[in-house]
Amino acid sequence: MAYEQILDALTQGLIVLDRELRVLLWNRWMEQHSRLERERVLGRVITEIYPELVKKGFVWKVESVFKLGNYAFFSQRLHRFLFPFPAANYLQNRYEFMQQNAVLAPLRGPEGRVDHVCVSIMDHTDTVMYQERLEESTKRLEQMSQTDHLTQVANRRHLFDRLSQELNLVRRNRQALSLAILDVDHFKKVNDTYGHLCGDQVLVQLAGMLKASLRAYDLVGRYGGEEFCLVLPNTNLEDAVALVERLRCQVAESEFQFGRLRLSITISAGVTCSQDQPPEVRADTLLSQADEALYRAKTSGRNQTELAACHLE
Repeated sequence: MAYEQILDALTQGLIVLDRELRVLLWNRWMEQHSRLERERVLGRVITEIYPELVKKGFVWKVESVFKLGNYAFFSQRLHRFLFPFPAANYLQNRYEFMQQNAVLAPLRGPEGRVDHVCVSIMDHTDTVMYQERLEESTKRLEQMSQTDHLTQVANRRHLFDRLSQELNLVRRNRQALSLAILDVDHFKKVNDTYGHLCGDQVLVQLAGMLKASLRAYDLVGRYGGEEFCLVLPNTNLEDAVALVERLRCQVAESEFQFGRLRLSITISAGVTCSQDQPPEVRADTLLSQADEALYRAKTSGRNQTELAACHLE
């Protein structure tokens, strides 16, 4: 069996170049994907056929293979593709060009001198698409594991993890971190009067209002039931109280919609801050402080903000 038939049966591209970069071999895979028959290619300089190879560093790598006798590579992650071959028209394929890995191998003559370079091209598009879908699925699963299914803010576990991470930064950077717990006043009455679906919609709308009012690096999470927690990095106690008060007033002045029903609600809040506390203050300590302040806000008449006891004179 002639070796040309073997090379044409391969499911990857093969090119052989001499020292002048003239094409000496161009297998059927290359014909099919380049849409250039070998009779039009053999004997021509590869960079005349594909001038963009010069910018990709192809000539330099081929010369290094001739000089050093080592393999050279083009990775899809770095270069995307070496030759601009059209990608297969798959569903969900967002690539215009085939994603490729390429290997440049030295071919030695009888005296051991590198006389030619063999370039092999492998279609990596399917693998790249699979990896991207896998990464997207992993990200979605990770997001789902960190998100409260109803309100689409951070769940309690992610909230605690993020608070612990932010406290580690506080210890290193010596910056203040504030924490607030907010609770919907008389929420049981909403559920008992209008039903749990109405109560759920109130929580969803409140969560959206809180998210829209915070900075990109702040975090709002559902602490439990009708309670929300705000993690406010680089925020001192005074600024945190001002923010929470703005939110409290905004909620009191807003209407919450459920079908044709329009509801007015209020919130109570407890606020604490890492400043003026031991450097080793823990996440559960701050949560306990804010929770205790929230309890005092609720028992003192609701629709108000209280500071943690450690910040009161």
